Amino acid sequence: MTPAVATHPPLRPVRERPEEPRSVKLAANEVMLLVTAVCCVAIAYAFPFRSVKYGLIVFFGTLLLLQTVRRPAIGMAMLVFAAPAMDLLPQTLLPIRGFNVETAMILFLLFLWGRANMMYGRDTARTTLGRFVLAYVLMILLSSVHTWLLFRVSLFDILAKAKNHLSWMLYLPVAFHTLRTPRDQKLCFGASVLSIFLVSVQAINNHWLAFVAGTLDRHRAGSLLAPQPNIFGGALAMYLPVLAVMTINASGPRLVRFWYAICSVACGFALILTLSRGAWLGAVAGLLVVAMFRNWKLLALLVLLAATWQLWVPQAAIDRVQMTTKAEGDLGAEDQIADDSTQMRIEQYRSLPAMMAPHPIVGWGYKSFPRIFQKYGTLGIVKGAHSTYCQIATEEGIVGLVVLAALFFAMAMTGIRAYKDAEDPFHRWLGVGVLGATVSMALCMATGARFEAQKVFVYFWVFAGVVEREAIFGFAGRAPRGPRPLDAAPRPAWDARP
Repeated sequence: MTPAVATHPPLRPVRERPEEPRSVKLAANEVMLLVTAVCCVAIAYAFPFRSVKYGLIVFFGTLLLLQTVRRPAIGMAMLVFAAPAMDLLPQTLLPIRGFNVETAMILFLLFLWGRANMMYGRDTARTTLGRFVLAYVLMILLSSVHTWLLFRVSLFDILAKAKNHLSWMLYLPVAFHTLRTPRDQKLCFGASVLSIFLVSVQAINNHWLAFVAGTLDRHRAGSLLAPQPNIFGGALAMYLPVLAVMTINASGPRLVRFWYAICSVACGFALILTLSRGAWLGAVAGLLVVAMFRNWKLLALLVLLAATWQLWVPQAAIDRVQMTTKAEGDLGAEDQIADDSTQMRIEQYRSLPAMMAPHPIVGWGYKSFPRIFQKYGTLGIVKGAHSTYCQIATEEGIVGLVVLAALFFAMAMTGIRAYKDAEDPFHRWLGVGVLGATVSMALCMATGARFEAQKVFVYFWVFAGVVEREAIFGFAGRAPRGPRPLDAAPRPAWDARP
C-alpha cells in the first residue's frame, strides 16, 4: 500500500513592493502656480497700495476657486500658503452679523472637502486625532454657553469668538481626507514650508535694523502670521523642529535639503528676533526630542551651538534671559508687574488656586479669564492670560485640563505612529517633526496663551493630517491595514512569512 503524501495548500505569491520615486517632481502647472504666488508677494511688497492689495485679493481668490474645482489638493496648498495674509482681507465680507474671514474660510474648506469626495469618492478612513479635536471643540462650545449663563453676555458674540478660535482646527480633517496621494501631500507640505519661510523673512526684513542698532528690546519681531512677538515666537519654535528634521533626513536631491536648511536658518534667526524666552525654551526641547531619533548630526549641531553661544547669541537676547533670573523691584508693585511679563506669569500662577476654587470642575466659561483675574487675582487688575494652562484651568476647569492633555497626547502619538508605521521616509521623518512640534508647543504654552491663537497652528494641522493618514493606510494601493479578506486562503502553521 502506497503511503499517502501530505499535501499543503498552494503558496501564495509574494507581492513585490512597487518602486516609488524618493522625490516627487513638480509638474508644469504646479511650477507656474509657485511662480505666480511668489510674484503676488513681490508685487504686494513693491506696491503697498490699497488698490493693488484688493486687485491681488480678487486675482488670488479667482485662481484659488478655479484650481480647487480642477484639483482640490492645489486649492488646499494655495489656501495654506495664503493663511498668514488672511488678516489683510476686510473683516466684514458681507452685511451679515458674524460673517467674517473665518466664516468664509470654513465654508471654503467644506466646499474643498466636498469637491474631493465628488472627484475621488467618499473617504472611508477616520482620523483618530480628529476625535480628540472634536472633543476640544465641543468643550469650548459648552464653555461658551456656560459663560452666557454665568455672566449674561451676548451668546451670539461669545459663540462668534469661539468660532474664530476653532475654525483653524478644520484644516486637520480636510487635509486628512483631501490629500490622499504622496504627490498632493508633498505639494501641500512644500506650500506650508514656503509660507513659513516668507513670514520668517518678513520678520527679519522688518527688524534686522533694530537687531544691528541694539534696539531689539523695543522692536521685537512679529509677522502677518502673528503680529504679537510671543505668539509668533511660539509658532516658529513649533515649526523649527520640523524644518530641522527634514533638513537632515529629507530624501531626494541635495537641493531639497539645501532649501530646508535655508528655511531652518531663517526660522531660527526670526525666532531669536522675537526675544521670546518661552519660545526659545520650547524650540530647544523640540529639537532635543527630534535629535533623539537617531539624528546624531542634529545633536552634534545643538552641542556645538550650545558651546559657542557667546559668539552668535545677540546681547539683547542675553539681557532678556537675565531678566528672568533676577528680581528687580518690589514684586507687589502693580505698575512694575504690568510691565514685566515674567512677574505677571508668576502672579497669575499664584492666583490660580483662588480663581479655580468657586468652579474647579468646569471653570468659569470661555473668555472669562480677564474678569476672573481682576476679581480673584493678587493684583486686582484686568489682564489677559499669560499661560494657556492658567487660562484653561480658569475657564474650563479640571475638565478642560484633562481634554487638553488628551489632545496633546494624541498629537504626540500621531507623530510616533507615523514614525513606526509609515512606509515613505518622508512621512516617517515628518512624523518625528510633528512629535517635536507638539513637545515644543506644550512647553511654550506654559509661558503664554499660545493655544488660543489657532491661526499659527494651520501648518501643524496639515502636517498631522498627512502623517496620520500615512500611518493608517497601506503602501501602494492606499488600502487600510486590517484583517485579511474572508476569501483569502488560510496560512498553514508552518508558514511564518509576514
